[in-house]
Amino acid sequence: ILLGRGVDAPMLVIFLGAIGGLLLSGILGLFIGPVVLVFGYTLFMDWLAHEAESAENI
Repeated sequence: ILLGRGVDAPMLVIFLGAIGGLLLSGILGLFIGPVVLVFGYTLFMDWLAHEAESAENI
C-alpha cells in the first residue's frame, strides 16, 4: 500500500501484487509481490509506448 504513493501505477496492480505475493510466498511475498508486479507493469507500458511511437514513424 505504501508503494502506491511513489509509483505511477494503478492501485489495482499494487493490490493484486500484494494478494498474489501473500498467497505464493507468505508475509515476505506481501512486500515483494507488488514490487515485482509494478516493475513488470511499468516495463509493459513502456514497451507499448515505444511500439506506438515506432508505428507513427513508419
